[in-house]
Amino acid sequence: MAAPSKRKRRADGNYSKQITIGRKPDGKPIRKTIYAKTIKELEQRAAEYEQQLRHGTLSSNEKITFAELASLWVKDYTPNASEKTRKEYDGLLKNHVNPVIGGYRIIDLKKHDLQAIINGMTEAGFSQSSMKKTKIAAAAVLELALDNDILMRNVFARVKVPDVEAEERQPLTEQQKRLLVETWQGHRMGLPALLMMYCGLRRGELLALTWGDVDTKNKRITINKAVYYVRNAAEIKPPKSKAGNRTIQIPDAIIPALQNRRRASMLVCPSMQTGGVMSYTAFQAAWRSYQHYLNIAAGGKDASRSNPKIQAVEPFTAHQLRHTYATMLYDAGVDVLTAQRLLGHADVQTTMRIYTHLSKQKEQQSIAALNAHIGSEIAAIKF
Repeated sequence: MAAPSKRKRRADGNYSKQITIGRKPDGKPIRKTIYAKTIKELEQRAAEYEQQLRHGTLSSNEKITFAELASLWVKDYTPNASEKTRKEYDGLLKNHVNPVIGGYRIIDLKKHDLQAIINGMTEAGFSQSSMKKTKIAAAAVLELALDNDILMRNVFARVKVPDVEAEERQPLTEQQKRLLVETWQGHRMGLPALLMMYCGLRRGELLALTWGDVDTKNKRITINKAVYYVRNAAEIKPPKSKAGNRTIQIPDAIIPALQNRRRASMLVCPSMQTGGVMSYTAFQAAWRSYQHYLNIAAGGKDASRSNPKIQAVEPFTAHQLRHTYATMLYDAGVDVLTAQRLLGHADVQTTMRIYTHLSKQKEQQSIAALNAHIGSEIAAIKF
């Protein structure tokens, strides 16, 4: 008879065990993971849970949603916070978190649910302070669930708030820009890439853009909605901030590209399969295909058994196109407040950070050019 397998301790020092608590309509099991610091405690908790499951005596707390517990936390569990801070936390939860996961049961939440919200706030141009406070509030709600034995661990505790200054993205190089412009008709993501680079659209704004929002006669695009992803599913909602609602001038050079585009859908950048909004994975696949196309167009090659891949042009992200637009605004001498409006930043400090970063880059480039010039002059002098 084989010896029973030993449970391995997790990296966080706990042991875990999965229990089947029901079945989905397709017959697949619904599982709950139990955690404990010792195997004995783990088996005891698992046995108690299974007994409650058999007798139908599970706590009603298991059914509580995030929005319900968040309301309780703001009302009764922030006694040391000032009224101003309490209202700020309440507003962040109601405006950013509840619309996405408020209806989810606490026990069903995953780390990526809050991470997607924070990432969306980053794209919308919210300050790092707002994102940090949103995470603090959401994680505190789950901490309350932990204290009341609704959860065994806080899945929001390890959500990352992007360091906005550390994640300054580089604009496209001249080679990348030239390649994008010259080859845009050869790939379905070519026109969307032009719009992100020359109109500063966010990915979500681009994917929600309809042809009714594009006015080629008056050369303007109206932004009044965006796509947000919840567990890969796409939802079209108003922009996260008032600043996101804006009108952008279309450069003359890309008007013909918009006028001549075959409109197979009401969306400017639809899903090829459905004609509707792209899912998150569909967009990622389309973008990888586009980067592959650009590399081949630049003279690169795919990897084979005998030859490594030849990367003729560096791949770039969708957000780099938007950063390229911001760089063009800076180079054209557009003032910060106008740039904030055109970029749809909720906080002018976000625009200021970009302009400051670009200013430092230009300074470094100027110093390098000056050093090279002085070096060439000195080289001609005999000491």
